[in-house]
Amino acid sequence: MVELSAGEILRFHQAPSNIIVTSPCVFQVVSPIQSLPNQATDAYRCMVSDGERMSLAVIPGKLSAMVADETITRFTILKINKCSVSKKERQGSSPMLFILIQDAEILGTVDEKIGNPVKLTEQDDVGADSGAPQSSVAGPAAAESPISRPAYQPQYQQPPAQQQPQQSRFGGAQSSFMNRVDDIKPKYSGMGGSAPVHTGAPPSVHPISDLNPYHNKWTIRARVTQKTSIKSWNKPTSQGRLFSVNLLDDSGEIRATTFTQQVDKLFPLLETGKVYYISNAQVRMAKQQFSNVNNQYELTFDDNTTVELCLEQANVPQEHYNFIPLASLEKFEKNQVVDVLCVLRDAGEVAEITSRTDDRKMIKRELTIVDKSGFQVRASLWGTEAETFNVPVEHVVAFKGMRVGDFGGRTLSLPSVGSMTVNPDIPEAHALRGWYDAEGRHMSFQSFRGAGGGAGGAGGSGGGIGSAENFEAQLKTMAQVGAENIGARDTPEFFNLKGTIAFIRANNLAYPSCPGENCSKKVTEDLSSGQWRCEKCERSWPAPDYRYIFSFNVSDDTGQNWLQCFNEVGEVLLGATANEMIELQRVNEVAFGQKLADATFKEYKFRCKAKSETFNEVTRVRISATNAYPIDYVAETARLSRLIDSYN
Repeated sequence: MVELSAGEILRFHQAPSNIIVTSPCVFQVVSPIQSLPNQATDAYRCMVSDGERMSLAVIPGKLSAMVADETITRFTILKINKCSVSKKERQGSSPMLFILIQDAEILGTVDEKIGNPVKLTEQDDVGADSGAPQSSVAGPAAAESPISRPAYQPQYQQPPAQQQPQQSRFGGAQSSFMNRVDDIKPKYSGMGGSAPVHTGAPPSVHPISDLNPYHNKWTIRARVTQKTSIKSWNKPTSQGRLFSVNLLDDSGEIRATTFTQQVDKLFPLLETGKVYYISNAQVRMAKQQFSNVNNQYELTFDDNTTVELCLEQANVPQEHYNFIPLASLEKFEKNQVVDVLCVLRDAGEVAEITSRTDDRKMIKRELTIVDKSGFQVRASLWGTEAETFNVPVEHVVAFKGMRVGDFGGRTLSLPSVGSMTVNPDIPEAHALRGWYDAEGRHMSFQSFRGAGGGAGGAGGSGGGIGSAENFEAQLKTMAQVGAENIGARDTPEFFNLKGTIAFIRANNLAYPSCPGENCSKKVTEDLSSGQWRCEKCERSWPAPDYRYIFSFNVSDDTGQNWLQCFNEVGEVLLGATANEMIELQRVNEVAFGQKLADATFKEYKFRCKAKSETFNEVTRVRISATNAYPIDYVAETARLSRLIDSYN
């Protein structure tokens, strides 16, 4: 049986708050896992145990997917490679310990709780915050510890400082930045002024990448890389103003927004390009539709926020890009944010279009961009950016915060929070310029075609899954999928299949989703009111919008495999919306079964994504159909004829 890290939760409890643990700890989930309410993205809470004591743990972000598909359940054993630990003071009782799990591996799931763990009590407070946990203390004191030590040596970190002031045994400053700020010192100057300059020893700074809603005592040292203008909103329920800034350090980026009362105070203080010490802001789940940075959290400045100018600006990056090749856009979901470095191949004229949702008139300009991956993509500019765009063709452009679209294959769009830099002075741009002058100018580029899938030749006809040549180059048989271990690697793999649907699983054909715009989260029914609640949108609806998510079996002459599909593919296969199928199942079970039967024994071309997943120590490959196309038998006959000719 796996051995838990006995005594580790007690050591967490007796350590200072707001620490980062970077060496492995083995804990067990010992309670049912519950979703956190009012979160923009999925996050869960549960109790974890080291075999002796229990603590509240939070499972956010990327790990939440393993909770959703029940890879992590009650009694799952986790090897936590990185976590942050904080404590919340409570009147009349011991502080509540929070463990935010940032990186973990699943060691397995057992049938029962290991040991007899108990909750932390006031007696466990002895020694708390007095220094390092006993497992990190060297010398005789450690040997006399009544707590048994695990075989590994846990490493605890306080956020690193530029220059270390007086250190505690735990590795961090004994007093926080806020404790060193004079009580009468203003947090920020008035309107029209500038940010006060930080004086004294540099504070202990926290990396942006480790900010989360469960730590509230931190200071970041970050550069303002982008600042919006002041914007106003006026709704029936509220009105006000806001502006946002992007903050960057060497660990990552985060977006910060200031609302209404603080706008006039903070807007003149924060200048693009300068570095600041910032503390006492609220960390919340990010609303990705308003952000152009890849961070699941964002900051909100309020009355308690402290902003101080940092005169030492070395070692803080000027700008941060995560460039992706255009050819890889197929791996990104709709509305994801990406950075691209490209050459402008063509720029269209400004056009006025009407929004289908609210009949608003919008200004749009379409660009054609290319890069070294050999693909060209249509990119859209909106509003002022579209009207004022005057970049000559064949210039290098860096786009930050482009939003991925799937209309006609894969497209890009620059939202108002995005940014564009022409001919940036960075090594990647110089390399792209040299490649285009030498090769790219004379190339024929591929493009994405169809309803969200394969690549076709630029200007060619691909029927949504690419040209005939491209489809055939990526076509696999069922036997090849197994023999080549497709999907067994660390990254998803894409390929094409041609096969016949043999069976469709009718159980859990669809799930109730939020009807809100740009939201497809699962909703739950409130039996008392009959309303359906979406925790992401924080709204209730009279009825859900059902979306497909089901498995079906596909066969060819070499074998068979199970594929999973989502809403768009489901509508192609069944010829009806999920709402229509759920209603048909409710009123006429026989007709529902016949509808499923009618969808079987039909042949399709599939664009597939294969990815390896581990559940209960068993690794298997899950194949998803990202697109499905009925067979064009004229084109298929021509393809087979060419294939026969190739053998002569």
